[in-house]
Amino acid sequence: MLLFVLPTLAFTQSDLSLEEAIRKGLENNYQVQLIKTNIEIAETQNSWGMAGMSPTFSLNATNLANLTDNSNNPASFFPGVVLSDNFSPSIDMSWTLFSGFGVRINKQRFEQMEEQTKGNAIVVIESTVYEIIMAYYTAVVQEEKIEIVQELLDYSTDKWNYFELRSEVGVGNSMDVLQFKNLMLSDSSNLLNQDLARKNALRNLNLLMGEEVEKEYKLTDDLKSDLPDISYDELRSFMMQNNQNIKNQYINVTLQELNRDSQKSFSYPVVSLSLGASPSFGYIELFGDNAFSTSTSSANYYGTISARYTLFNGFQRKRNVQIAKLQTEMAVLELDELKLQLSHNLMGIYDLFQTRSQLKKIAGNLVRNNSQMWEYGKDQYDESQINIFDLNDIRISYLQAELSSIDRNFELLQTYYDLYRLSGKLAQEFKISEELNK
Repeated sequence: MLLFVLPTLAFTQSDLSLEEAIRKGLENNYQVQLIKTNIEIAETQNSWGMAGMSPTFSLNATNLANLTDNSNNPASFFPGVVLSDNFSPSIDMSWTLFSGFGVRINKQRFEQMEEQTKGNAIVVIESTVYEIIMAYYTAVVQEEKIEIVQELLDYSTDKWNYFELRSEVGVGNSMDVLQFKNLMLSDSSNLLNQDLARKNALRNLNLLMGEEVEKEYKLTDDLKSDLPDISYDELRSFMMQNNQNIKNQYINVTLQELNRDSQKSFSYPVVSLSLGASPSFGYIELFGDNAFSTSTSSANYYGTISARYTLFNGFQRKRNVQIAKLQTEMAVLELDELKLQLSHNLMGIYDLFQTRSQLKKIAGNLVRNNSQMWEYGKDQYDESQINIFDLNDIRISYLQAELSSIDRNFELLQTYYDLYRLSGKLAQEFKISEELNK
């Protein structure tokens, strides 16, 4: 029964720290790989050529073959059957010299779109790092709970073996044997459930790291017990400068302003330059009594400068500019709303952090008291001063206090990282911006 209940770790395990788990996740996580590909697309798109600065060259070729029968045409210079074949290649260049500063605006827009893509990538990577941290510590929590349950199972198993041996020699109480057997079976069930929770937590961690489902690790980092003091004013000031969602909204405002400038650029004339060269190579052959053949060649060069200006289009340009201005104002309002919302969220999480700090201290005191009661209760039971039912009540209180203390510690740690994530400190601590350049 013990071989069945106790978790088997006969296979090889690799040590895994939190830092190593984050590194694996950033290397293997599929969402991170996809967002890095989006960055490459944005960087490729951000060029003067895509903005319209470069001229356009085109190469054309035409071959025209014509067979004409002038046998019954006395007015023709070439009476008879005439075959003509003409091959005309051409190269053309068109270049927009001026479009109301549209090219410069397009280049600025591509630059902002690249920054926006990187900003979105930072949000995704930041979220991935946060999820890996929480998954790692969740697995640590489940392993710590296993140690508590295992401790109680060891005690109930030892006592059951002890009283069963006494019962076999006729000096024990069969009631104690049955009671400790019940406790052992109950602890065995708890250990099985707790081991399942541990395996599920490790599988979730493997998923976030992009590892195979059967991969097993030995987690080397414990739950952080001493967290640094944090100030709401400091966090809020840092958030306004470094929160990536706020940064992304600033970029959105800039894009709307560029869209407004782009609509204004349509009020300017468009000046274009066209250049081209078109050589021609021909062949003529006359069939009949006066048969002959000859080859011809010629070349044509041209250059054109054109200017186009729309005088009136039903006030469409004016309306587009007005719409762009309104969209810019909406983006600014959305930015102000986001700042206010994040400030409220930060205050709520900060208050929760303070409350959970107090709850953790209370849980720690409960653990110390119940640990002493558990040790004292075991001694009193061995001295027959309390019965097994009293011991079981003390045992349950001890178990609940230990598990609750682990949960309170994890909840405080989670709130701590919530504050770090919201303020932007998490992205800086793990150098997420540098990760994008790898």
